[in-house]
Amino acid sequence: MTTRQALAALALVLGMGSLATAASCDEPNPVPPPAVAPTMEAAIAEALDRSEELAAIRARIEAAEARIRPAGALPDPMVSVGLQNIPVGQGVAIDKDMMSSFALMASQEVPPASMRRAMRAVMSDDVAMLSASLDDARNDTVRKVKQAYLEVQYRDEALAIAERNRDVAQDMLAMAEARYSTGKVMQQDVFQAQVRLSQMVDMVVMQQRERAMATSRLNRLLYRPQTEPVPRLPPLASTHAALDIEALRTIVVQRNPKLQEMRVRMSQAEKSEQVAALGIRPMWTFSLGYMIRQPLEMQPGSGDDMWSATAGLTLPWLYRRDKVDEQVRGAKAEREAAASDVDAMLNELSATVEEMAIDVGRADEQLALVETGLLPQAESAYAASRATYATGTGEVLDLLMNQMNLYNLELQRAMLLRQREQAMADLEYTVGGSLAPAGRSEVSDGGA
Repeated sequence: MTTRQALAALALVLGMGSLATAASCDEPNPVPPPAVAPTMEAAIAEALDRSEELAAIRARIEAAEARIRPAGALPDPMVSVGLQNIPVGQGVAIDKDMMSSFALMASQEVPPASMRRAMRAVMSDDVAMLSASLDDARNDTVRKVKQAYLEVQYRDEALAIAERNRDVAQDMLAMAEARYSTGKVMQQDVFQAQVRLSQMVDMVVMQQRERAMATSRLNRLLYRPQTEPVPRLPPLASTHAALDIEALRTIVVQRNPKLQEMRVRMSQAEKSEQVAALGIRPMWTFSLGYMIRQPLEMQPGSGDDMWSATAGLTLPWLYRRDKVDEQVRGAKAEREAAASDVDAMLNELSATVEEMAIDVGRADEQLALVETGLLPQAESAYAASRATYATGTGEVLDLLMNQMNLYNLELQRAMLLRQREQAMADLEYTVGGSLAPAGRSEVSDGGA
């Protein structure tokens, strides 16, 4: 192959490579799939899985569980070594006197078994209280995510309402300009329609800003970057849970985690009182010793090793008034305080549940009034005023007023629905669990 042929082949290869590169560059970039809006249940599950607060409480539970066995364990045994009966003035030696010896001693304190069991029971209640605290933190996370999710849903709906009314305002302005161009109305109609369009544009901008703030709060609860975009969520929907105040009072007594934590605290105070009362029981101390002796000349039996055993007993009743009685009195006061806290919590929860149920019922009544009465009337009034203005028999002020009334009522309906569902989230947190009917989703499955 000549040099010219080699250069030609190289140029051909490079040309084919550049064409392949250009062809690959001309291919369109793959379009990423559209983001899927998370359901409320998915958002709650994500928040519970990522929550650092819940992880911290679980770690505290593990630490409390690790303290149960040590609470009832025996004290550490003690071992000692020493020299005994060394004559003064003869140095450190055990072969000068037949009573001198090198001694090994071991001792063990043995508290009453009933006290050790009671101390384990006290520490077990720490685990139970932390478990109740974990349930409360979990329910609080669910409530916060629900309320943040509902806020984004409301902002989506409010933004859609504002955008729809912005388009309506544009149509009204076009209608006013058309009638002004034919001399049927004065320029004032056009000016008022322009003002209304400007108001609706401002509403759209405001709702966009409010939605950005709402999505930031939701992302924070989900441990996502706060600027991460959130797709349009499913529309607001009512859970329609039947609320019976007496039934709610029964449920809250059984399920409220804070109340359960207080009850465990009261139980722990009772066990602590038992531990204090057991302080009157004596504690045994057992000791065992072994003495190594050196044989001495002319003293038979002087080199025989010796052992000893002792059993000691504390006398707690000698200082009972200063120690045991005061400890029992303090533990009894703690138990009475815990019982009073439980009674106060029961009273507060009963009143709170009733107030929340009344608030939800009031929101239902207001929502029904808007949906079945005011909103249909506002839609009819707007449609009639639009028709009369289009035919030249209506006034622009009537048209603008009816449009604004319809806008406000549509926004009020979405706001009442959000408030109702957020009140339900507060109520569910208070009673300690979901009140949604079985087999029914808490949010609509439809798309936006």
